[in-house]
Amino acid sequence: MPLVAVSDLTKSFGATPVLSGVSFALEPAEKVALVGCNGAGKTTLLRLVAGCEAPDRGSVTLRPGATVGYLPQLPDAEAGHTLWDEAAAAFAAVRDIERRLAEAEARLASPEVHGDAARLEAALEEYGLLRDRFERSGGFTYDAEIRRTLAGLGFREEQFRQPVASMSGGERVRGALARLLLAEPDLLLLDEPTNHLDLEALEWLQEALQRYRGAILLVSHDRALLDAVTSRTLDLDGARVEEFRGNYSYYVVERAARRERQREAFERQQAEIARLEAYIRRYRAGQKSRQAKSREKRLARLQPIGAPRTARTLSFRLDAPRRAPQTVLRARHVTKRYGTQEVLRRVTIEVRRGEKLGLIGPNGAGKTTLLRIIAGMEPPTAGVVELGPGVRVGYFAQHAEETLDLDRSVLEEVLGSRPLAPEQVRTLLGRFLFSGDAAHKEIRQLSGGERRRVALAKLVLDRPDLLLLDEPTTHLDLPSLEALEAGLRAFPGAMLLVSHDRYLLERLATRLLVLADGEVREVAGSYQVYRAGVAGAAARGESPSAREAGGRAGPAPRDAVDAGREDSPRERTGSDDPSDDLVARIGELEREQGDLGRLMGDPELYRDAERARRAVQRYEEVSARLASLYAAFEEATEGPTRDAGGASGARARRDRPGPPARR
Repeated sequence: MPLVAVSDLTKSFGATPVLSGVSFALEPAEKVALVGCNGAGKTTLLRLVAGCEAPDRGSVTLRPGATVGYLPQLPDAEAGHTLWDEAAAAFAAVRDIERRLAEAEARLASPEVHGDAARLEAALEEYGLLRDRFERSGGFTYDAEIRRTLAGLGFREEQFRQPVASMSGGERVRGALARLLLAEPDLLLLDEPTNHLDLEALEWLQEALQRYRGAILLVSHDRALLDAVTSRTLDLDGARVEEFRGNYSYYVVERAARRERQREAFERQQAEIARLEAYIRRYRAGQKSRQAKSREKRLARLQPIGAPRTARTLSFRLDAPRRAPQTVLRARHVTKRYGTQEVLRRVTIEVRRGEKLGLIGPNGAGKTTLLRIIAGMEPPTAGVVELGPGVRVGYFAQHAEETLDLDRSVLEEVLGSRPLAPEQVRTLLGRFLFSGDAAHKEIRQLSGGERRRVALAKLVLDRPDLLLLDEPTTHLDLPSLEALEAGLRAFPGAMLLVSHDRYLLERLATRLLVLADGEVREVAGSYQVYRAGVAGAAARGESPSAREAGGRAGPAPRDAVDAGREDSPRERTGSDDPSDDLVARIGELEREQGDLGRLMGDPELYRDAERARRAVQRYEEVSARLASLYAAFEEATEGPTRDAGGASGARARRDRPGPPARR
């Protein structure tokens, strides 16, 4: 029996059908992506599965006893709840046992109980049972689990006791996500969980979802997350769901192949219909009327093949700039202070013609400030920014309101003072999905995604030599993301890209600038090279700066690229027996895991957000490495694992590290 079965689900709002006959099922522990254009009905489908809304027709059947956790895009905040209260609500049953355990301890200390042997024996038995239940339920570790999860999602210690109602929308989403991950429901329904997460928190969440033991139905614009976590994709299009048995990258290729096959079949059928109709018209009343009638019957029996859907998508193309100088940008010793706070400290970077650089770092590190200084929108406190002769800069702001006049219409804003005819601009706007009357809508009436498209249209007309892009993928749906990526990849000019979209960074940036603590470090290579450097440096116990940098300008170190490579048993212990080496390595990592567990249970750790983040990250790495070593040890001592359902496979799954079961 599947964990959840969705059958013939239909939902309309007014006369507009959002879902029509949607059916699918999720098995226990299955992780599935739900994709589609903005407005396709993904959130509606999640709410129906979660039981937050009722369908017009159809049913959602959940396995008896199964639990469901739903993360909306903007969760409600309970009055009076702190962030800690929100996360600790996942352990309501454990905390109830803890309360009863405290009451039992109080009774044990009572003189009346000590004066009565029978009552003392009963109190001791009750205390023992409660303590055993408390320990088996994770009572001695849940406090550390809460701290680990909140730190992993980017919260600082001083935020733990902050009222949720006073937090930003993004912080509330992260708090609700923490509660769900800690509660471990059988089915997680996640609606854009990556919004407002920086790269480190994204990586942490990805690992958490990969390890998650329940089923997940995931809506996200983060293509890297979909690829890493999901193994099946549901495409919601035209109120119906089409299934693809693979992750997002598989879905993109297979969707194109299916549409091509459908197009070919449709065209063949249309040609056949045209041939039959021509024969019927020609011979209906002649000597071959019998054959004509036979063809009429054949035509009537044809099952029509629909034309493939051709949804309108963003068409983004930047024209080639003029021949730019070899160095388009040089920033030297740029420093920026706001009062006593120093955001940037003697930052020096150089961008050469045609280079595509990624600028990454934690939220609040100063990435947007650096882009604004380069764009000339605010001055540095010290240092200079020099553009190459004749270099034109195109700045795409994180918040469209910075560069758009909200009182203008779309057409007026894009036309501006440019020496173009309105009809030329209207043609361009059609490529950005503003056709007909949509070109006359005021900017303030537009959604976040529509405002992003207006800003992109202005960039196209500006024909920049250097693009400064600050989170360009925010509010864009997956088809628009694909079109934007294609346009940026084809752009021959230089680019400095700030993004939390790891998929985009990996496919565009050939060099990274890592901004942390006000300083910039260079990483030669792609985002995956940078992540390998982070993992390799962490395994070697290097400092945060070395881990962030992955090496300054120049090739990444060999062991950073080959992160996770182990020395051979002979190299490490001198023993020829691999099981001896495995036992030694497992012992080392188990001791380190224990030390890290105790460290994460210390509230003082979370006063230093960076140190806490490093500890959490190392704990996850050690746990993952231990899981693989346990499996390797079983294989070395008991023979190869038979299959996922065999004894060895079952034991490996049972020993997989993770929070104690609480259901």
